[in-house]
Amino acid sequence: MKKRTSILSLALLALTPLTAFSQKADDSHMEWWRDARYGMFIHWGLYSIPGGEWKGEDYGKEAGGASAEWLMNSAKIPGKEYRETLAPQFNPTEFDAEKWVSTAKAAGMKYIVITSKHHDGFCLFDTDATDYNVMDATPFKRDIIKELADECAKQDMKFGVYYSQFKDWYHRGQGKRHTGTMSNSEYLELVKKNLDELLTNYGDMAVLWFDVGGSDLKEADEQGARVRELQPNTVICSRLYSRKVPQKDQKYADFESLPDRTIASKRMEGDNETCMTMRHNWGYDQDDDNWKSTKDILERMVLSSARGVNFLLNVAPTPEGTFSPEEVERLKETGAWMEVNGDSIYGTTYSPVDFDFPWGAMTQKDKKVYLHVMKWNPESIEFNGLMGAPSKAYFLADGEQKELEVDYNAGDHVTKVKVPAEAPDAMDTVIVLEYDEVKADPKGKGEYLWSKSTGVKHDRN
Repeated sequence: MKKRTSILSLALLALTPLTAFSQKADDSHMEWWRDARYGMFIHWGLYSIPGGEWKGEDYGKEAGGASAEWLMNSAKIPGKEYRETLAPQFNPTEFDAEKWVSTAKAAGMKYIVITSKHHDGFCLFDTDATDYNVMDATPFKRDIIKELADECAKQDMKFGVYYSQFKDWYHRGQGKRHTGTMSNSEYLELVKKNLDELLTNYGDMAVLWFDVGGSDLKEADEQGARVRELQPNTVICSRLYSRKVPQKDQKYADFESLPDRTIASKRMEGDNETCMTMRHNWGYDQDDDNWKSTKDILERMVLSSARGVNFLLNVAPTPEGTFSPEEVERLKETGAWMEVNGDSIYGTTYSPVDFDFPWGAMTQKDKKVYLHVMKWNPESIEFNGLMGAPSKAYFLADGEQKELEVDYNAGDHVTKVKVPAEAPDAMDTVIVLEYDEVKADPKGKGEYLWSKSTGVKHDRN
């Protein structure tokens, strides 16, 4: 059989299995996160105004540079100039927290994570630690994090924040990577104050998504301990620590954040999440038209679920405070698919077999196995690796659950599900197989055909 190469338009990075984080005595705070599977990432700040360009030059990722939110660093803009140029222009009067949360909910997302402070040091929340924030430095003077947190609580959406704790080009001084005016001790005090504010003024904080952690374990552990102290149920991202820090030493990390835009090449142990862009840039970029299709996005989400990985899909609001039409369209279409097929994603575990198939991949929930058929075969959907015939097979989209004909060969444990000539859903048709017991064939063999190593190095936020 000819091997199927990845149909994904984005180069995918193959990963070796990661060692699971040490199981804590009580990790019940992770249950909702494990069930959620799908969330919204929001990159927004002053950098949305220039949209990847500075003084007529394009620094965005689509132009071969870093992502748009790295503009201050890429264009080597001094902190004073960056602030004085952009902060007075930040007045996103079309920002509507209710609309943002409703859009995420309609897309089938279960949690939201927004950049409360990115590497440019600008805070989207009211803080006493610095006047470089939305309340003091801009004409907008509305606490964006507060409005989103309140609206998420109102709509029963889990809310979390991204926080750049290690890299801050505006505040943190000392060293080549730190160009700000604060001493290291002063900056760490700012971080402590910010964490205290975020964890006490905004209700339940479901996720604290740290980023680009340093190798200083004492510094990282103190920050992680502060989160645990103030909100024990907050789920903490592994980027609290540098990737150079062994997982066994990442005391406060609850889940492993994979390198940006990564689709795991095989099943992964423990709790893992991948963050994904809809186009090249994370922050709003005025020239980036490299949009993934809805099918591209769904494939990435499905493959992540099949490998046991949460999927955090990014949006990059405009300077006016709205989602781009292309984002709205894709979120609406993924939401329509999730409305019908969400059971095959929410609360599932990775595939019961350690490989996938030319037609797609599997997810599992209890005694149900979901076949995600992304490449249709008009004759039958065939697979090996599961022992025993299913007691029932049907399309998940079929409310009547009309049974599909199944042929099971006990000799080689090959199952064939007879299907119509045309796929009911061209993006991903989900077939449900119900078993008395889901039992993998220990001798079952196969390959991972839907993600391949390219040697591409994936950047970080």
